Amino acid sequence: MSKDRILGSSAKIELYTDRGVMTIEVDGFSKNQKHEVKARNPLGNIGEHHQVIYKGWELDFKLGKVDGQVAEFFQTIDDALLAGKSTPRVRVVETVKHFDGQNEVWVYPDTVLFGYKSDAANAADEIKEEFKGACNKRLRG
Repeated sequence: MSKDRILGSSAKIELYTDRGVMTIEVDGFSKNQKHEVKARNPLGNIGEHHQVIYKGWELDFKLGKVDGQVAEFFQTIDDALLAGKSTPRVRVVETVKHFDGQNEVWVYPDTVLFGYKSDAANAADEIKEEFKGACNKRLRG
């Protein structure tokens, strides 16, 4: 029996920071493996041999602005960097609700956030926020 496709609106993102939890309703969230494939030709063997080099995950967040919590958190990141400290890390929890009632949960621990962008190009339209993240692993929640 086939299942219905899952809508993107079923994704929720939680950022666990030192100030508490920020729950964000996202318009778009994408994650990409940064893995790299290395090909080599060992002596005495025919053809190429391939090895996957693990390099972690890249995360992209797109959302509509509802309050100042995301902008404030990025100000905290800027303050830390300008003071010569390391970037504050967050734990990202992605929850996708399936139509059959099951939840698919992925955790991205020790994530750094960067690349904050706010767009208010059209005064009649909503203000959009975007940012990126990078982490070295993904775990089942």
